[in-house]
Amino acid sequence: MRAVRITAHGGPDALTVQDIPTPRRTPGTVLVHVRAATVNPVDLANLAGKVTSAVHRPATPLPRTAGRDYAGVVTDGPDHLRGLEVWGTSGGLAVTHDGAQADYLLVPEDTVRPKPASLTFAQAAAAGLTHTVAWLALADRLNLHAGETLLVTGASGAVARAATDIAHWRGATVIAADRRLADDLTADVTIDTTTHDLTRAVLRATDGTGVDAVLDTVGGPLLNPALTTLRPGGRAAVIASALSPTATVDVLDFYRNERTLHGVNTLDLPLAKAADVLDILRRGFDTGALTPPRTTTFPLDQASAAYQAVIDGTPGTKIVLTT
Repeated sequence: MRAVRITAHGGPDALTVQDIPTPRRTPGTVLVHVRAATVNPVDLANLAGKVTSAVHRPATPLPRTAGRDYAGVVTDGPDHLRGLEVWGTSGGLAVTHDGAQADYLLVPEDTVRPKPASLTFAQAAAAGLTHTVAWLALADRLNLHAGETLLVTGASGAVARAATDIAHWRGATVIAADRRLADDLTADVTIDTTTHDLTRAVLRATDGTGVDAVLDTVGGPLLNPALTTLRPGGRAAVIASALSPTATVDVLDFYRNERTLHGVNTLDLPLAKAADVLDILRRGFDTGALTPPRTTTFPLDQASAAYQAVIDGTPGTKIVLTT
């Protein structure tokens, strides 16, 4: 089979598409014919040798097949699973195990889940990581519920768009903030952070009370302003810090207002835990409550070009490799 292989750390030019043996099914596993696999920013970090976490230390051993999101069809496994259209995501794929950017992928049979019937393979693969991290942040960490107000930073990005949908599905109001606001956002209130002070704008939008919860997809210098938008007792989750790995927080303001801050790290997300989340998300997609990400597809053989497209920037659009 063909596979996108990381044989040396570097940029997109370091990727190769190789012919390698198709994995052989073992007891308790299924073989999936991958139809689509997403290229995420974390795949670029993995290619560069920068993926480490509490579980995955040191960096990914090489060679390794890339890719952590997939959608495809079970071709070998128990009779009740053969022919099933499935989707999946995991922090371990492409790190501790060969990943999804290949013609075939071997995964434990208890981790495969039916993909949403309403989504194409490319859409299902693209939704894997973005919607899973958004769900974990809002439902698992923040326990966002109906009647609350959520601030999402980096609002034009794919995770923030997923979070906006999920928040609306849970009955919450969404304030979206970004320095480059897309014109198709579905948030209830939008804030351009290049022309407005974030904290003041949020307080105006909430009649001075602040928001109940924050999902910060930007981090770095934006974290403290985001935290100060919280009402007393409010809670926040942060999933990234691309501009800087550190942030300065007004600790006095933070603890006096009894706010909380959660981290969400999908690098340590196992296939089984992700499968439980995908079961919930499938209902949202198939009922129309959730909207899949926009996608731009590349054939598997053009993996380097697909990775470069992620570097060049595609806000709100996911890059997907198809077989």
